Amino acid sequence: MKALFLGYGRMGSAIGNAWREADLVEQVIAVDPGLPNCEQTLVYPTLEAVPPEPFDIILVAVKPALVASALAGLGEALCAQAVVISVAAGIPLAVLEQALQGRCPVVRAMPNTPVLVGAGCTGLFGGSRLTVAQHQLVGRLFAAVGSAHWVDRETQLDAVTALSGSGPAYYHLFSEALAQAGVALGLPAELARRLAADTAFGAASLQRRPEADFAALRLAVTSPNGTTAAAIEVFDQDQTLRALVLRAATAAAVRSQELSRGE
Repeated sequence: MKALFLGYGRMGSAIGNAWREADLVEQVIAVDPGLPNCEQTLVYPTLEAVPPEPFDIILVAVKPALVASALAGLGEALCAQAVVISVAAGIPLAVLEQALQGRCPVVRAMPNTPVLVGAGCTGLFGGSRLTVAQHQLVGRLFAAVGSAHWVDRETQLDAVTALSGSGPAYYHLFSEALAQAGVALGLPAELARRLAADTAFGAASLQRRPEADFAALRLAVTSPNGTTAAAIEVFDQDQTLRALVLRAATAAAVRSQELSRGE
């Protein structure tokens, strides 16, 4: 299979490299005026410079304002047998399909930054023209950079954005605050940072087990009247932490909806 990337930044290159390493694609060609040729990737400055040959996958990773014009420039020769995957946040499926004028099926993808290390989490929604084979292919492609999760309704991508799309920043913020608390309690800054990062990694590893139950994992650490219980009591007082997380996630989802409306 051949993949064409419109835009090839850090995330695009990480995805392309993972697809090649997993033998999911044979060749990656990119269009990005700001990049020279990369290892194993032929980079063209403009879409017009790309040889008119068919691609199986076309991934759109340009800035949202440029998505419609980029898709409109895809000729029949390039996309006749392709599925187009957009990772541009906030661009609705209807806009993508209109720009393509029905030339090929479209998938909206919401990956997050951990795809850079093969630990991403991607929400997916496909248009009505997507075949079963293409649905399975797109799932395999994003499973190669972490995990892939299909949603039933396009509006659910706003919730995916609020949880996994923006979610890494929430965990980074908590880790930052935890490390700062360690320094305040007398630890050297580098040791506090490493303790916070290693603890986050270990906790996430437990959470990713198929049988994992978040509440049970928390309770397993929380001995009655112990140190963890003292901390959890502060977090859970008047449901403070849960209410704050809900407010934050709702704010992210609302902003995602606003971006989809062009606001």
